[in-house]
Amino acid sequence: MVEYALDGDETVHTCPHCERPFARAEYVTLHAGLDHPGTLSEEDRERFAAAYRSETAGIRRFRLKAIGTLIGLYFTFLFVYLVVA
Repeated sequence: MVEYALDGDETVHTCPHCERPFARAEYVTLHAGLDHPGTLSEEDRERFAAAYRSETAGIRRFRLKAIGTLIGLYFTFLFVYLVVA
């Protein structure tokens, strides 16, 4: 059995299928859709799809910001090098 360390003041949301604890209810929805897809009702599948789209959009936004930051740093260092050299 796997043990999970949780802070005492956190609200714990557990998976109804495997009893795994999560910090947010959205994480339980994503977990159930990925690890227990055969046990989901139609309503649960819709919630999973919405949570998955939201999570994917957030990750895409983060990747774009990270690439923009790296490109900005690259050109900043390039211009600094051109001025110094």
